Amino acid sequence: MLTQRTMYTSLISFMTYLMKRISVRASILALVILYLCSCTTPPKTEKETVSKRPEITIQVASINLANFNKRIERNNIIELAKVLKNEQVEILAVQGISRYPGVASRVDFVNELSTKTEWSNVFGEMLNISGKQTGNAVFSVYPILSHQNISWDMVITKSFDAALQATIDAGARPLTLISTQLPPKATANEQAQCSKLLAAMNSELKDQLAIVAGNMPTDEIMSSANSFAVVPPPEPAKSTISRIWYSANTSIQLLASRSVETDLGTLVIAQFGLSRLQKQ
Repeated sequence: MLTQRTMYTSLISFMTYLMKRISVRASILALVILYLCSCTTPPKTEKETVSKRPEITIQVASINLANFNKRIERNNIIELAKVLKNEQVEILAVQGISRYPGVASRVDFVNELSTKTEWSNVFGEMLNISGKQTGNAVFSVYPILSHQNISWDMVITKSFDAALQATIDAGARPLTLISTQLPPKATANEQAQCSKLLAAMNSELKDQLAIVAGNMPTDEIMSSANSFAVVPPPEPAKSTISRIWYSANTSIQLLASRSVETDLGTLVIAQFGLSRLQKQ
């Protein structure tokens, strides 16, 4: 009887020892496998994501000269240049500019402002008749990569109004600024068509962001329906004031806005934060 009990005890001890050995070896093997896996670099997959934190801040301003009925003198432009410097504006959209090429007694607004600010500029002609040239312009501290002029006669026949589209290298990413003068007598339906065309330009820009400045419609429903957000206008808002729309996109954030009265009219200023597309 004692011999049989001793055999059972020995057998149980042996099985316990064997299980412990197997468990230890299995644990060691598992640790080795885990270590090897951690040393292996997983394959990288590139995915475009937008950084939520702005990487660059820009100051964009706009002014509409369409209803400025006085002759623009050099002193007016000098004062505007001072305001732009004091307000730290970096990109300026101007609508309704009148130019008189070849007339020595007239100050050329575009050339004079570019000289005073040392900014790049592009001009989009809307009408040229009897020595008077009218159009829109974009001025920029940053390089202007390209530009094109888009007429609104596709919406309103015999209309001379147009939109100047300029692509700017803003550092974080390309930025498209559209300085436009919509037909002043356009109906609500025609304004909606113009807004849709601007939205089409915006959607074709792919990774670019768009800012639209000019006599844009006051209807916020129209702007939001066409993928734009609106910079709040100053109070009280004049009917002739320049308004600013921008891409309703997480890559561009409105940080602040304000207006400054100048000799040439109300200068609307918006501060934006831009984010770049990053690869992960």
